Amino acid sequence: MDKEKPGLSGVDNVQRTIAFSNSNTNLRTFPSRDPRVGTAPADSFSADHNNKNADDTAKNIDITEHLLSLEQVCTKYSVQVNAARPQDSFGLGNAQAAKLLVENGPNTLTPPKRKSALQKYIICLTSLFNLMLIASGILVYIVLAIDYKDNKANVYMGAILIGVAFLNAVIEWYQERKSENTLAALLQMIPPKTHVIRERKLESVQSADVVVGDVLFLRMGDKVPADCYVFAATDLKVDNSSLTGESEPQEREPGNTMRNPFEATNLAFNGTLAVSGSAYAIVVRTGDGTVLGQIAGLTAGEEKAESPMSHEIARFVRIIASVALLTAVVFFATGMGLYNDFAFSINFAIGTFVAFVPEGLPATVTMLLTIAAKRMAAENVLVKDLQGVETLGAITCLATDKTGTLTRNQMMVTNLWTNGTMYAATRAHNDIGESISSGNITGVREILLTSTLCCSVKFDRSDVPIDKRQLLGDATESGLVRFAFSRLTGDFDEVQAQHTKVFEIPFNSANKWMLSVHKLTHDNGPLTLMMKGAPERVL
Repeated sequence: MDKEKPGLSGVDNVQRTIAFSNSNTNLRTFPSRDPRVGTAPADSFSADHNNKNADDTAKNIDITEHLLSLEQVCTKYSVQVNAARPQDSFGLGNAQAAKLLVENGPNTLTPPKRKSALQKYIICLTSLFNLMLIASGILVYIVLAIDYKDNKANVYMGAILIGVAFLNAVIEWYQERKSENTLAALLQMIPPKTHVIRERKLESVQSADVVVGDVLFLRMGDKVPADCYVFAATDLKVDNSSLTGESEPQEREPGNTMRNPFEATNLAFNGTLAVSGSAYAIVVRTGDGTVLGQIAGLTAGEEKAESPMSHEIARFVRIIASVALLTAVVFFATGMGLYNDFAFSINFAIGTFVAFVPEGLPATVTMLLTIAAKRMAAENVLVKDLQGVETLGAITCLATDKTGTLTRNQMMVTNLWTNGTMYAATRAHNDIGESISSGNITGVREILLTSTLCCSVKFDRSDVPIDKRQLLGDATESGLVRFAFSRLTGDFDEVQAQHTKVFEIPFNSANKWMLSVHKLTHDNGPLTLMMKGAPERVL
């Protein structure tokens, strides 16, 4: 049951909170224990930067939009925005965006020049061990040419040595090719998307289709798809560590007093991550023209480092070759000294050299790595390089981050607990709790209102029924909104229009809660405060 408490600045309000757990999305309603609405705690961050390095890097960056006013940026890119109500901005026209996409190309970084299949096979074939096998096979045939009668078996020995080298290269080339094709297919299955405003409609488009002048809508968790000029923001912070090395999230807001683009507060760069808040921004650079694209161009020529196994095999080959060559020279000199027979001595020396070559080792190593790769593939692990299998076994500490799984990225409400009663949100046979007979049940209605009003979910359009609209927002919030409009008594759009939002503190990873104040009249005042978040923070 809601409890009335005194509000802000002499205006009474009712506080409602929803506590939700990200693991099971169960909902609970509680009266808040603190009647005061405070400001969001500002995350402290270090202002110490390496100014010299930043200045040197900034000299190579051609971005100057951070020094311009919003009107100048809009004129430069022929875009219409509404600074007071950015969600009502016109943005670019669809025809204009399509024309710019054709003129400037897709918003992607130019991939490094790829080697042909033949070039990759030659690289596999010319590894040190394979070269040693081929050289041994050639020497065997030289011995055969010197004395064919006594060395007929060398016909097969030479073919085996050279054949093993080619077969080993084929296996390694095939595994690498197969992994590359699989990885390319996976990347095409899940193309990155972003939210843009075009002709006053919020749309979800592929990041590759973003063009200069597009109005972006960024929210917590989004990866910035291009370099952009921020003209409206609510507690936006971005992680610039991939570009500048700054360990703390940096605030982004309209207005700027810094000349260095890396220190500008109104620029968000391609590849950075929005860790809190939301913002509207105008795209000023795409593709290779972005800061990330220019950095990628500088590192495109970097050669691939050798794996530990490649390094050890190369070292082993050098040792074996050195010992074999030294032994062959000693035996050749001994043969010449004892018998003074060049043909006999060179035949004996080459035979000694070939005897040192472990011709079965490369094929054995390749087959073992292939078997390990297949076992890992059975556990849904994609091996891009056979040598990478051994590299995993050579490490002493593996630090990783959860990157998610290939799912529909949809969540749903399963249960509600309010006023001491557990309710089942769905009608599955194994659901625990009472069924929800009406959306006007005390406690349930408060949950529905909070899910409807205290959210940052956007719709792609408003001219179709809600169940046919695409929800643009966090998966957890989208699940709450779906539940709300399926149970709420009355029109969902009318509820949001009647109880407009007058204040908001967006959800962020530090607070783990979201707070909003709405024009919802009650007995003690015209405003109602609503809050939702993690149970351990809300309670």
